[in-house]
Amino acid sequence: MSTVRRSTVGEYLIKRLEQAGLTHIFGVPGDYVLGLFDLLGKSKLKVVCNCNELNAGYAADAYARVNGISAVCVTYGVGGFSLFNAVVGAFAERIPLVVISGAPRSFERAHRHLLHHTIGDMDLQRAMFEKVTVASCALTSAEQAPGQIDATLEACLKFKRPVYIEIPVDIVSAPCRAAGPFSIDTTIVSDAGSLEEAVAETAALIEQARSPVILAGVESHRLGILRELQELVEHSGLPFASSLHGKTVLPEEHPQFIGVYGGVASWENARKIVQDADVIVCLGSMMTDIEIGGCKPLLDPARMITVNSDRVRIKHHVYNHISLKDYMVLLKARLKKGNRAATLRHCHPSSALKETYKPAAGQKITTKRFYQRMNSFIDGKTIILGEAGDSLFNVASLYLPKGAFCIDQAFYLSIGYTVPGTLGAGLAAPGSRLITFVGDGAFQMTAQELSTIIREKLSPVIFLMNNDGYSIERVMVDGAFNDLQMWQYSRLPEVFGGGWGCVVRTEDDLEEALARAQDRRDELALIEVRLDRFDCSEAIKMYGAKYRAAAAKR
Repeated sequence: MSTVRRSTVGEYLIKRLEQAGLTHIFGVPGDYVLGLFDLLGKSKLKVVCNCNELNAGYAADAYARVNGISAVCVTYGVGGFSLFNAVVGAFAERIPLVVISGAPRSFERAHRHLLHHTIGDMDLQRAMFEKVTVASCALTSAEQAPGQIDATLEACLKFKRPVYIEIPVDIVSAPCRAAGPFSIDTTIVSDAGSLEEAVAETAALIEQARSPVILAGVESHRLGILRELQELVEHSGLPFASSLHGKTVLPEEHPQFIGVYGGVASWENARKIVQDADVIVCLGSMMTDIEIGGCKPLLDPARMITVNSDRVRIKHHVYNHISLKDYMVLLKARLKKGNRAATLRHCHPSSALKETYKPAAGQKITTKRFYQRMNSFIDGKTIILGEAGDSLFNVASLYLPKGAFCIDQAFYLSIGYTVPGTLGAGLAAPGSRLITFVGDGAFQMTAQELSTIIREKLSPVIFLMNNDGYSIERVMVDGAFNDLQMWQYSRLPEVFGGGWGCVVRTEDDLEEALARAQDRRDELALIEVRLDRFDCSEAIKMYGAKYRAAAAKR
């Protein structure tokens, strides 16, 4: 007589998270989820307790960008709602994030008692998260829980977006079947007829075009199909730009690379070639207002072939149920091998490295000179995080060596992302060097997560770009509302108990700080770079000018 192996719902969920590829889980404990935290602490997963739930969500978001999936665990109400903004950002940017929330006991749902951390409505939190997840479930039956958990995790891995699992206190220890092997088919199935027609139309337009160009976006990375993207690009011979979001999806040293295209943050070569193109093939690009930057060619459907994870739009024709992977593989087979990029008259972006940087003793550091120096400081084993605002646009301007990986939140733009994001990325990629660029305004949003970075023994180099307030808002509308209390930022490592900090005011100060960071690579470095209030990138200045011009017309 065979015996069916038994488990508990909490143990089943944890086992599935391990099988999905997680080694860490982020979160903040609370009474509605303490039972699950107790089980997590006894599991193979490393529990990373954050300073608050929002930071936990940002850390999990960055972890997923490197690892392919992440999870965050919080208590009900005060925990879930504090986490919500980070999950919205993950949904907007296609991040596979598993949200696990504890909840009051199952029978309380029907009674609508005024329990702490709630307003009496036990359906409110799930209803809110349903709007920003691809699947959600509230576990109310131990018998049904394994199937609900499996279906929810499958949706997360297949569609690369957040999911929500609510687990009441009394369900955590309820008995259920044990977790067996876990196999998920994440294939997006293409409609054969639609795929054939879309590829045939695309191939014809490219062959007839005078100056076609490819815009490579981030979805190829999210979907794990970078090899297919690179093979198509190389076979076509077309010049390609990376989108702002898709920076480093393909090596920037590639001979067909023309630069980053991202609205006002575009490199000059990329801007001219993309805007002059008669056919623009956007492969996995998220066509946001920041990415497009008001560019007329990218707003003109007559020039556009836009291919996303499961849809193709060619001019005014829309083809649904087509996977990006299938589309790229078949298009490569249909196109003639070409080499149009070689005929372009432009300097390869790597020419930026030929500009010799010589620090001038006593010369005040500027944004432009600082990032010129960064071009030769970053190596191919680096993960770079660029904070929303001026840091994002300046990181976009860097020429990054092969192997470097760029993380930015270029669509949702929630400031404060990169400090907890540094924690998540570092835990997902042990051995990588972390370099973070963050403004003083964004840093003040989530500065306390520096303490978790130190506790987890990570050693990033964090460049805190201190221009005394919110520079991106200041170039649009200046006022006292953009001012901040000036902190002694460089002393925070001492306050939090690890690493070191310093202040950079001149170019030779910067050289000393970089040398120290190289010598002490096993320690966190917080390098505060003091800048003038209006010292910012040309991209931000252009963005501000556009805003002011639009405001004047209103």
